[in-house]
Amino acid sequence: MQLVKYYSKIMKTITLISDWKLRDPYVAMFKGQLLKAVPDANIIDITHAIDSFSIEQTAFILKNSYSSFPEQTLHIILTGTTLSHHTLPVMVEYDNHYFIGEDSGIFSLMFAPEEKFKAVQFNQENEDTSILEKCVQMTGALWNNKLKNQVTPYEQFVRKLQFLPEHDENRKTITGQVTYIDTCCNAITNIPVDLFNKTVKNGHFSVTLSSSKHITITHHHNFYDPQENEVYILSNRLGFIELTLNNSRLAVIADIHIGDKVEIQYKISH
Repeated sequence: MQLVKYYSKIMKTITLISDWKLRDPYVAMFKGQLLKAVPDANIIDITHAIDSFSIEQTAFILKNSYSSFPEQTLHIILTGTTLSHHTLPVMVEYDNHYFIGEDSGIFSLMFAPEEKFKAVQFNQENEDTSILEKCVQMTGALWNNKLKNQVTPYEQFVRKLQFLPEHDENRKTITGQVTYIDTCCNAITNIPVDLFNKTVKNGHFSVTLSSSKHITITHHHNFYDPQENEVYILSNRLGFIELTLNNSRLAVIADIHIGDKVEIQYKISH
């Protein structure tokens, strides 16, 4: 399978995402190893503030940010890495980007089975090197055009179940869940703005949330509105419905957590 292209005239951009934080020396150590393997690499941190072991949070952030980088960018996923000497990293080629990491289920959260992508697994089994070192070796081989003989096709991905939004036309409901809480404590759902606009249109709606504190939301804005003094839903720039409150930590006040059910009930205006 042809996975590797010729890179000599392409900027070698590498992004990193992890739950490693920045207090410890591990991010710096890994960057140093990458620069030894690819001296002209441009290494960019997406974030190292992922909640510990949260591949769900990692998938959300990376899925919504990777396309902002130039094509042929390599994204290295380090969240929850086992540091095993027996685990072999996987590389996925998708949308003219490359993703390397341990198959902990992260790829099934990033890419739907019906999406077109290629995947290979590093096949250099060396018990003296950890998976991190193998990721570095795989990165060096990619840009030195030596990857072809060091990988084998990979198909048996670890599957993580995803809760997808559901639209019930009979009941006139859209059911989703909170998938991410940002640093301002706004709650981002997995309900696409396009689905909301298509179904609710200009009709009346109410949003209920399965947190410990009862909240009913009836206001919607296409942008952040500092004049709004009630909890409202926002069409955010990621393309999802977001729950927010002006100058307030909504998720803390309302005890909202990732995985909480969100239901939108609507009535079409005639």
